Amino acid sequence: MNPIDSFSRDYAEARARFLGALHALGDLAKHEAIAHPLKGPNGEDLATDVGLIGNPDAERVLVLISSTHGTEGTCGSACQFAWLNSDRPTSLPSNIRVVLIHAINPHGFAHVRRVTEDNVDLNRNFLDHDAPHPENPGYALLHDYLIPESWSAEARAEADKALQAFAEEYGQFALQAAISQGQYTHPDGLFFGGHAPTWSNRTLRAILEKHAGTARSVGLIDFHTGLGPHGTADLICNAAADSEDYQRLDRWYENGLSSPTAGTSTSAPLAGTMEHGVRQALPNARLSMITAEFGTYPIQRVFNALRGDHWLHARGTNDAALRKAIKDEVSKALYPDENDWKELVALRGRQLIDRATAGLANDP
Repeated sequence: MNPIDSFSRDYAEARARFLGALHALGDLAKHEAIAHPLKGPNGEDLATDVGLIGNPDAERVLVLISSTHGTEGTCGSACQFAWLNSDRPTSLPSNIRVVLIHAINPHGFAHVRRVTEDNVDLNRNFLDHDAPHPENPGYALLHDYLIPESWSAEARAEADKALQAFAEEYGQFALQAAISQGQYTHPDGLFFGGHAPTWSNRTLRAILEKHAGTARSVGLIDFHTGLGPHGTADLICNAAADSEDYQRLDRWYENGLSSPTAGTSTSAPLAGTMEHGVRQALPNARLSMITAEFGTYPIQRVFNALRGDHWLHARGTNDAALRKAIKDEVSKALYPDENDWKELVALRGRQLIDRATAGLANDP
């Protein structure tokens, strides 16, 4: 199969192809569907689907997650689909089980939004919501400029001046951090972490506890898009560079590993990441987790696309052409529908899954 043919146009097609690939494996694969309470844009059913391959009693489990950030799911789904359609499932080491979690945020995937149905960034939602939330005063200063009253060229130009002034005073990376690290004060804003665990948060924990709860060692790849050079994968881990976890991941992947805490990643340090929830769900497992972040376009374009989508969600418009332009741009910014980008992602995605499988199987 041509690697570029692994990519789907939308959630409905991605889900159908994922389920078809599982079905084609016959008794080798098992499937569970967890229905989402809401519907897709055309009234279709939404679900997080779980594919299970390999020894059910294996103490080493590889977890592959797509669509933590809704519309970024096209990338992760393609990597999962390509793996299912290769010879890998039939040649899996006997001490490994693979758990494929397809569309953990199906609502965002289907509705072409990065966030969940409650406007929550799932990768900022995994923290103790009964405790005080992390403060982000920088975001509070920027919110009204990130989502101005109007989405006209003039209003955006004025707002951009304020954002640029912030960057000139504090630095460009400080601007990125203030916007993206997570905020808990503006429910209609960007990178909102929520005030309670989302449906996707609760669903992920339940899947992990059920299908990896007895594992001794867990490898996990969470597929994302948006940051970094076009088609290149930044392999983000939250461990310090001198830690045992970092060094183990460095052995597995060899190239591309980075750490926000060490300042070597395209990502700023984040609050409430999925890794916190995974560790809570799997307290007895040695976790080797990366976020595979595939670059799309310059960060300013990606942020502006997200701003437009949040503006549309918060303000609304009767201008059908403007609505379409905003949705087309957020889709394009997180999924470049270009053959060269698809080829790069498909090749690197396969390499990452192969390296994770080998590392998990062979590590002590």
